[in-house]
Amino acid sequence: MSELWHQINLVTDTYARSALKFAFTNTAWHATKMRRYNALGGQRPLTGTLYIPQLIAEGNVFEIFRHQVKQVSRFYATHPGLEHSEALVLARQSSATDLSWLPTSSIDYVFTDPPFGANLFYGDCNVVWEAWLGDVTDLTDEIVVNRSLPVTAGGKTITDYEKLLGDAFTEVRRVMSPTARASVVFHNADDKVWSALLSATDRAGLAQTDVSILDKVQRSMKGYKGRSGAELVPFYDLVITFTAGSRTATPDLNGAGAIALTSVREHLEGLPTGANEHLNQQRSLEYLYSLAVGAVIANGYHPTGLSFRSLEGLLRENLNSEGGRYYLH
Repeated sequence: MSELWHQINLVTDTYARSALKFAFTNTAWHATKMRRYNALGGQRPLTGTLYIPQLIAEGNVFEIFRHQVKQVSRFYATHPGLEHSEALVLARQSSATDLSWLPTSSIDYVFTDPPFGANLFYGDCNVVWEAWLGDVTDLTDEIVVNRSLPVTAGGKTITDYEKLLGDAFTEVRRVMSPTARASVVFHNADDKVWSALLSATDRAGLAQTDVSILDKVQRSMKGYKGRSGAELVPFYDLVITFTAGSRTATPDLNGAGAIALTSVREHLEGLPTGANEHLNQQRSLEYLYSLAVGAVIANGYHPTGLSFRSLEGLLRENLNSEGGRYYLH
């Protein structure tokens, strides 16, 4: 790996060297001890983690690198001239809490997918290729809930998470034009994390206008663990749309369960009889939780007390449950 990296850095053509370095970053991930043995094939590290398995599948560094180079080459082949394009596309490495490089009221649309509480630590996952690039992320402003470390050593509480989110959304609000929209993709099984997000957008002066469910089709590593019961992880994310309007107060809602249950009942009443994969998904706890949280937020409230587990208890008390699916009495 070291010799390969050395030879890449000797390439004089700037575009070629950058493309080779890009291919190398994925090689660096696949050629580590994190590469898991799989009897059925498809050996690869576990996505979203720094994890060394019990059974390691050693990969041929050069074969892996050749494969990555071919993928990059195919991309350039389908986009001829892109490496010399003058298209106005800007990629910037900086903290979302400081967008001072963007002028005020200059952006028409913002799309953001902020970290979901304590679900994934992206800074940790990046360290494998960042170590080769010689530019390790400063985790000071990483917007996560990190209970594994004391605050003095970089740990973050839910309060820290809310503050950093608020700082980031305040910057989003500043750069948005008067007619701009911002889409926030988010989900979490913990109502406290939801409240932190909504309190942050409230403080920033963003007005929520629409809530919809996003079916990603392909489950993430966390999504699969949630489906198996290993963790409480909702699979269906919500897309919340905000405008740069005046700040609207969003009070906590003690009766979140009532709105949640009503929305679930109305949804189940509208489903046809019978069973297929699509209908089964729409009767699952993961889907109904997304639906319930979305209904509460759409009514202008925080989903206080509406955790994944509390909704499960509420549905079991008021609906029939069969094979992980819910039906009206």
